[in-house]
Amino acid sequence: MLLACGMQRCHQEALKRNRVVLAKQMVLKELLEHMIEKDIITPEMMETIQAKSGSFSQNVEFLNLLPKRGPNAFSAFCEALRETKQQHLEAVILKTTSNLSHGVARLEHCYGSNLPFAASESCNSKRPRWIEPVEHSWDNGDGPPVPPVKYCTPEFYRDHQHLAYKLISEPRGLALVLSNVHFSSEKDLEYRAGGDVDCTSLEMLFKHLGYQVTLFHDQTAQEMHDALERFSKLPDHRNVDSCIVALLSHGVEGGVYGSDGKLLQLQEAFQLFDNANCPNLQNKPKMFFIQACRGGE
Repeated sequence: MLLACGMQRCHQEALKRNRVVLAKQMVLKELLEHMIEKDIITPEMMETIQAKSGSFSQNVEFLNLLPKRGPNAFSAFCEALRETKQQHLEAVILKTTSNLSHGVARLEHCYGSNLPFAASESCNSKRPRWIEPVEHSWDNGDGPPVPPVKYCTPEFYRDHQHLAYKLISEPRGLALVLSNVHFSSEKDLEYRAGGDVDCTSLEMLFKHLGYQVTLFHDQTAQEMHDALERFSKLPDHRNVDSCIVALLSHGVEGGVYGSDGKLLQLQEAFQLFDNANCPNLQNKPKMFFIQACRGGE
């Protein structure tokens, strides 16, 4: 699957399998200029790469960045290798790409593309159960590489489903995402660069997993508490099988900051969803994702 901003999976895998060879042998200085000329990387990215100590570390930084630079990045990289007289490296990764393509073709020929569903997890026409990984590059290439997600097989599901929570409702559950990126000047809290990217990525992920998502941006500590309390008391929790809460902000050990620089204590947030305060979610999985530092360096 190739989306507007994603490098093809076989190209990503070819780079991964030849990562050590490329990191050891690639001569990067002139190649980076070619990649800027082809609009694959920016001058700022080149500065970040060149700030690394030593050619090996610089090559590693470049290889981390390359798979997230769009569907044309691989072909542009190969062309840049030729233009900088590094055809031997191009030949290595193109051979790997060819072998990977033949392997996929053989698998599809042997097994086909249809997989059976477990009996109690039948396909629902409203939403496909099997969704290919999304490969958007939302972060301008400055985030960590995203590993592919391997789905469990129908056989594994059938053998282990008795140990798992029931997650068959439509929607699977309700999700609340609170994301703070701007903070009042009273506290020395910096703008969270990339916070909107993380929020968008989580929203996409939760929707792909079948959750009904509610978002709030730049909330004060009190507004965060109020949003969590309202969310915990929603009667719709009675009709779904799970719940997700994601808090994205600056933080300290045991707390996250509101946009006003005041702290929301995590234990207070968790208590809003215990059996006494949120009986509609009793015996259902409640998942909390906290993206915030804890006061350390």
